Formats: sequence, C-alpha cells, structure tokens
Amino acid sequence: MLSTKSKSLVLKILFTSTNILFCLTNIRGTVVFWTSVGTQKQKGAKKVTSTSIKIILNYLLKKIIGLGCNYLHVQLKGFSKNKKSILRFFKQAKVKILSIYDQTSLPHNGCKSRKTKRI
Repeated sequence: MLSTKSKSLVLKILFTSTNILFCLTNIRGTVVFWTSVGTQKQKGAKKVTSTSIKIILNYLLKKIIGLGCNYLHVQLKGFSKNKKSILRFFKQAKVKILSIYDQTSLPHNGCKSRKTKRI
C-alpha cells in the first residue's frame, strides 16, 4: 500500500456478474489500494448480496480514513442493483463525494443476437 498525501482519492468500482472489485487510486491514476468482495472469504453467490457489500464497504472506509483522505471521486462500471446502496453508504460516512462518474458501456444495436433454439 502506497502512502498518499493527497486529500482526495478516486474510488473505481467494477461490478461483474459474480464479484465486485474496488480500486483506490490517487488523482494521477497510481493504485494506492485494491480489494474485492471475494477477498473477505465470501464465495459463490453470496458475494453479490447487500450484507457482504456492507462488510467490504466498512473495511474500505477504514482504509480510506487511515490514509487521511477527506474527499472521493467515485467511478462506477458494470450493471448492478447495488450501485445506489453503495453511494448511500458513502453519503452517510465521514468521507465526502465530489463527483460520481458512471462508465457502464451500453450496446448501440451492435452484433445480431443468436436465434433461439426450438425443441
């Protein structure tokens, strides 16, 4: 874990179908700390539940406050129903959110979907 003297950090959150990855970087993009829900001994479908997300967010908040950070820029990527709950958690915490950026890519009628198989 790198030491940082910056008052603001960037929190990048990647939602996959089976896991949620958190990456904490400084403003220039150097990784300070990273973790995922799977590192907290949560396996299988339990990784994407709201209780496991709250556990990892408490762990992440302790690391952010330990680094002396007061402000966060949040970048979200991926599809999940838990995006709003994560943002609500940081609004209630001591850390203030300066910006929220959603990088989720949406298809613009790209490749044709496969035909459904009839039995």
